[in-house]
Amino acid sequence: MTVAPDPNQPPKIVVRGLTKRFRRGNEEFTALDPVDLDVAQGELVCLLGPSGCGKSTLLNLLAGFDEASGGTVHIDGEAVRTPDPRRVFVFQEYGIFPWATVRENIALGLRRRSESERHEIVERYIDLVGLRGFENSYPGEISGGMKQRVAVARALAVSPEVVFMDEPFGALDSLTRLSMRQELRRIWQLERLTIVLVTHDVDEALQLADRVVVMTSRPGRIAATIPVGLEHPREPLSPAYGTLRKQLFGLLGVVDGV
Repeated sequence: MTVAPDPNQPPKIVVRGLTKRFRRGNEEFTALDPVDLDVAQGELVCLLGPSGCGKSTLLNLLAGFDEASGGTVHIDGEAVRTPDPRRVFVFQEYGIFPWATVRENIALGLRRRSESERHEIVERYIDLVGLRGFENSYPGEISGGMKQRVAVARALAVSPEVVFMDEPFGALDSLTRLSMRQELRRIWQLERLTIVLVTHDVDEALQLADRVVVMTSRPGRIAATIPVGLEHPREPLSPAYGTLRKQLFGLLGVVDGV
């Protein structure tokens, strides 16, 4: 199942005229040209583009980690100016605490819950991300893929309204990356979360996204927004997948996907 924006429902995220400029000494440069973007409730959108094109800059602005030079971001009609506990961020570098076990890391955002609620939520997400049997292990005792599962579980355990992910699988080997894509897709289909994910991997975008937002090199602009429209699981050898893949590589200026 894929999620298409419903014209009769207000978007979850509304971005209008968003820009970001940086100053180095006496020189000013534009990282992000005016960006307009809507993201529907329950939609998984991938921001795709080469390194340095402003993908992460845009994600940080959406999450309230940075201040825009111009334009606005609204989530559920509220202006975004600072981070908010209703929105979570998953980084490439895991961001889990080495002194805490898997279970303790997942529970960190649940301190205001009762002990019974906290236990129930943590146990659910241990099972959901496939970490049963490793819940009492420390980060130094588990693989990179498992560490990222912990980071994803901790993010989802707080029942966020939006999940922002900045190349969350970029540091993993190719087989683990593929496994984590499948895991994220499975969780997203169960939870129906709104997710905005940054990637420079065309196949990752095609395997995960409802829509792919292709960005140009600096200054970052949206070159095209491509609805994927393929049912899950997606077959990379299918003609429809191949056509979309070629289209995305073409937008990135790469001939024939090589």
